Amino acid sequence: MDKTVKQTKENKKSTLTNQIYQDIKNGIAKKQFQPGEKLNIKELARTYNVSDTPVKQALQRLADEKMVMNTPNKGMSVYLLTPNELNDIFDMRLMMDTFFIKNVISTLNYNNKLRQQLIENLEEQKKFVENCESSLYPETYFSLDMEFHTLFLTTSGNQKAVDVFNDLQPFTYATGTYLNQPHYRDCECVAEHEEILKAAFNGDLDGLNKAVHTHIENSRRALQLIFKVNQIVLPNE
Repeated sequence: MDKTVKQTKENKKSTLTNQIYQDIKNGIAKKQFQPGEKLNIKELARTYNVSDTPVKQALQRLADEKMVMNTPNKGMSVYLLTPNELNDIFDMRLMMDTFFIKNVISTLNYNNKLRQQLIENLEEQKKFVENCESSLYPETYFSLDMEFHTLFLTTSGNQKAVDVFNDLQPFTYATGTYLNQPHYRDCECVAEHEEILKAAFNGDLDGLNKAVHTHIENSRRALQLIFKVNQIVLPNE
């Protein structure tokens, strides 16, 4: 087979897989696929009028991102987050962020690149919440928030902590919990991020510890409330 033709076919397959992946991902976030719901590969293949292969590839990507569970002998299903697990996630975040505070301050004292990246990210957050209703574009703010906290943990010098954070966050996204966060809470998060950077840049150990605690606990309470409300079954629904 001509290399060009082969490459074209491979590109089409990749594009198709990407489209299915993004569609299912959006469906999970918007609760079109419910937490715990089984994802039948053959049914999805019929829905998209494709073979099983691109559906399997798309679901595997989502499994790698912890949005889908692949259970032996049971197949694929949407990740089911529990209240206890949500609480554990914030315990882990608080533990990591406060444990590395001294390293964060030390790194930001000399690493101008990371310092500038955090400043630029915060500016993007400010512009985003000021110029639009962030609740209309939750995926965009989720990405900015993820970038901020990833950069913050990167300054600790501990790559494993960064990996753990990136493994934890998709759970709240997968259940739609994060995406239901109201615009005013996004604005509060930006202000809290600013306080975190201010204390870090000033080398204020106690101030940074307090700012991190405030941000994590406020986020914990906000998402726990959203999670609880999402679990309420209304009469006649």
